[in-house]
Amino acid sequence: MSPDPFVAPNDWNRLRRLGLSHMLKPRVMGEFAQVCSVDRKQGRVYFGLPWWQGVILLALIGYLYAPILGRLVVQWQHDPNFQHGFLVPAFSIFVIWQNRRKLKDYGSSPSWAGLFIIVGALIILALGDLGADLFLSRVSLIFLLAGLIILFRGWDFFRAVLFPWAVLFLMIPIPNLVLQNVTIPLQFLASRLATGLLREIGVPVLREGNVITIASMKLEVVVACSGIRSLLSLVTLAVIYGYLLERRNWVRVALAFSALPIAVVANGFRIFGTGVMGQHWGPERAEGFFHSFSGLLVFAASLFLLFAVHAVINWLTKGRGTNFLPEDHATPRRNGLGSSLPERPSAGFAVAVLLIVAATAALHLRSQTEVFPARVPLSSFPQDLDRWTGKDLAIDDQSLEVLGPGEFLHRDYSSSDAHPPADLFVAYYPSQRAAEGPHSPEHCLLGAGYIPISRSVVPLPGMSSPVNRFVTSKNGTRQVVLFWFQAHGRVMANGYVAKYYLVHDALLMNRSDGSLIRLMIDMAPNESAEAAQERLWSFGQHVVPLLDQYIPR
Repeated sequence: MSPDPFVAPNDWNRLRRLGLSHMLKPRVMGEFAQVCSVDRKQGRVYFGLPWWQGVILLALIGYLYAPILGRLVVQWQHDPNFQHGFLVPAFSIFVIWQNRRKLKDYGSSPSWAGLFIIVGALIILALGDLGADLFLSRVSLIFLLAGLIILFRGWDFFRAVLFPWAVLFLMIPIPNLVLQNVTIPLQFLASRLATGLLREIGVPVLREGNVITIASMKLEVVVACSGIRSLLSLVTLAVIYGYLLERRNWVRVALAFSALPIAVVANGFRIFGTGVMGQHWGPERAEGFFHSFSGLLVFAASLFLLFAVHAVINWLTKGRGTNFLPEDHATPRRNGLGSSLPERPSAGFAVAVLLIVAATAALHLRSQTEVFPARVPLSSFPQDLDRWTGKDLAIDDQSLEVLGPGEFLHRDYSSSDAHPPADLFVAYYPSQRAAEGPHSPEHCLLGAGYIPISRSVVPLPGMSSPVNRFVTSKNGTRQVVLFWFQAHGRVMANGYVAKYYLVHDALLMNRSDGSLIRLMIDMAPNESAEAAQERLWSFGQHVVPLLDQYIPR
């Protein structure tokens, strides 16, 4: 046994063999007793602060994030893309529980750097609230937890729980703008794969964008069939699977990344199977039980492919590294004598409480005093505009669910001397704090089977800023689409610029209302985009001067 309690026996024996043991002087027993006393106290205070302070912090955080977490749980329940969210926090807690004994052995070195992370998290929360960005509001909670851990236990302890902390990001639904940018390419990949397979077995098929047409039916590869649902769930399960059955980090990363091609291939075969079923047994069977059951079958196949990828990696590397329920290999580090470990970090606790209370009060006050300017409802928008006569178009329940809480106008305007009719769509959100805000027509049109041809930003007569021009094709006919975001007298082509001004005006004017305006018309054969744009704008010039009554400046 080492005569010095602060030197490991192996190290003492090594120094004694080298003849250097005389250089170490035994510590005073009083100092050793003092350190042991500190360690015993810290063993009872797992997170570095008294239990009553932890309860207070937990209650304040729960009150601050209650609306955000409530909506998150509701989304987990009703959005098939993110139903795996319930599994993520449970897995994170399991990892911490599994390593609970080692975590208790970690020394506590509170760092005031955690306070800056807490401030940053609350700023992210405010930006998410003001900018109607649920993703920012939700991830702010994860950063807040990181700040509290560092403030009360220090960086070493945070590094020890880094993996279960980082896993929590998988429970946050990705932003709608990012989701749309991901799902559209996945829809096209799945539809291309299914079309190729159908042609290989001799089924006549026509694909336009993400719409597949066969003799007996038309298949639309919607978001649910894009693979995003199985992809997000499969990535989560790949992370869990890699943690439980693999100790090599590079293999864990490879398994997570393999979820993307697996999901695309599996969903391509699902659409292919639906097409074969519809061709030979009729669309009723293809769209009924088989379509629902095939989703479960495809997910099971995706899991099998994930296991197969892992098996191939183990075969190529001769199985090195596989281990069920691996232990955390981090080495606990206890506090040495002289470490600045306060018995009760009351100063950090008091500052954290004040910051959370101040953020709660400020956000509550802003939401209670939000300004809603007087305006005319969109339903009263004129049916007759010069020589143009409008006809209301119904918006189905699925589209309304995607659009969110707002007011919408969708009309076809025809004219006796102009053909075809011009399509007008206006979406107005009185408060974007309760919604994701306007959805770009670029993604909505692609999701409805329109094939993109070109996109540009063009100036228009009478407009204060340029607008987006999108040229598409569907069913052999091309279309010109003009759209822009409008709020508080500004016309903006860029969605990120619109988001910036949303935060800007929410801070200075306490307003978060905004809108999207879209004009669309079919192009004549051999007509240029510029000529079709001129025809469409001959109608749009009658619309724009009226918008200020319905979209307050």
